[in-house]
Amino acid sequence: MVFVINKFIENKKQWFVIGAAMLMAVFAGAMSALLPWFVAVGLFAFAMVTLFIIRQPFIGILLIAFFLPFERLGAYEFGNTTIRVAQILLLITGLVWFLRLVWKRSYSFVRNPPLIPLSLFLVVVLASLTNALNIGRSVTVLIYVIFTASLAFVIPNLVVTKKQLQKVVIVLLVSFVLVSGFGLFQFLGDMTGLPQEVTGLRELYTKDILGFTRIQSTAYEPLYFANYLLIPIAILFALFLAGNNVIRSGWTIALFSLGVVNLVLTVSRGGYLALAVTLLLIGVIYFKKLFIVRNIVIIVIGTVVLFWVVLQTLGTGGELFTLDKFQEHVTNAFYGASYDERIETFDQAFIAWREYPIIGVGIGGFGPYVARHPYYIPHDGWRIVNNEFIEILAENGIIGLLLFMSVLFVLIVRSIKAIMVARDNYLRAIMVALLGVCLGIIIQYQTFSTLYVVHIWFLIGSMVACQNIIFNNQKKADVLLDANA
Repeated sequence: MVFVINKFIENKKQWFVIGAAMLMAVFAGAMSALLPWFVAVGLFAFAMVTLFIIRQPFIGILLIAFFLPFERLGAYEFGNTTIRVAQILLLITGLVWFLRLVWKRSYSFVRNPPLIPLSLFLVVVLASLTNALNIGRSVTVLIYVIFTASLAFVIPNLVVTKKQLQKVVIVLLVSFVLVSGFGLFQFLGDMTGLPQEVTGLRELYTKDILGFTRIQSTAYEPLYFANYLLIPIAILFALFLAGNNVIRSGWTIALFSLGVVNLVLTVSRGGYLALAVTLLLIGVIYFKKLFIVRNIVIIVIGTVVLFWVVLQTLGTGGELFTLDKFQEHVTNAFYGASYDERIETFDQAFIAWREYPIIGVGIGGFGPYVARHPYYIPHDGWRIVNNEFIEILAENGIIGLLLFMSVLFVLIVRSIKAIMVARDNYLRAIMVALLGVCLGIIIQYQTFSTLYVVHIWFLIGSMVACQNIIFNNQKKADVLLDANA
């Protein structure tokens, strides 16, 4: 008995988990007496999830992957800040992982070359605060950027095997199916007259505005939902062309079609262009497999069916909807009020850059710079450039832009090297897919400018993780060859 007790005491991790459980139980119990029952339930769920992450931080990555698209629905408005589940999970996972390192006194990290230019970029961002006109806003945006960018550091250190990467992909696809199904419901529900309280649509995207619904599913805007959809769509397309047996071809085609239909229904011009670039890159890399008879037949039939489904779905709009309206909205990239506003913000951004060419007007400082007063929030919110690279140039200067582009350059070059040496069919397919999404997002970044998007930094972290797994497998294979030589 004494021996058992001594062994139990020696297990510090077990004591830590039990102690944390007791504290959280007491906290949740106290809150249930002070707050409504649903808050108490939420706190209890939060406590349970935290315990799972404490025992295995990798679970936190899986949960983040699941909750990536839940930007608006499933989020909580706290003052002027939206608290999202993925952000809370990132905070818990990051803290737990860091505290485990401190507890074990082990500070070994995996290779992460993009982290060097990223760190320098964040230093420049920090220095740009000296030019900020609204220091409060700039500091807030800086915190958001550093917080979300931490995914590029945390994920590669927690996803270190092929099996773990496969689990992340599966969870991501499960979440994708759920939010895509909700997206279709959202479209059909709004087109047939269901109220916004049921569909969850913001008024700006209902059929009463354009004559057809722009779905956003659980995301904040259609363009963010389209941006997120690039990840599962690319993974499914790459796995289909690679001929991997992880998901059967029939299911792969069905899920791919579901994703494409949802992306089309976002009516996001940037999303369409990003999807085209993403699929084009994957098709080029898998050129030989793309043009075999079986795949050509499937792609042609699938394209015709998808086109018919989209037209039939859009046709539920009744008298308000016409194909001319839809075509006009999709193709008016170079005329109209939206185009004029975009050109105006570009001009203002270049003016700001010429005034502060080295480190810019401060992170998050473009809105205050062009506002009537830097501390007066316009009724329609702070203005943005709607082009990430031009906005970085204006807010962080030429140094910030070059460093940010260096992050992308290192990420892309390292991905290409990983693809070239990959011997595992599945890992190569995932790497190709993630690289395609990266290029697609770079293209879509010409039409919006938000740097602290969680799923984008999740993508970057996943790319580095996949690269490392491929390189590690290559080294192991080379060692075996040398041993057998």
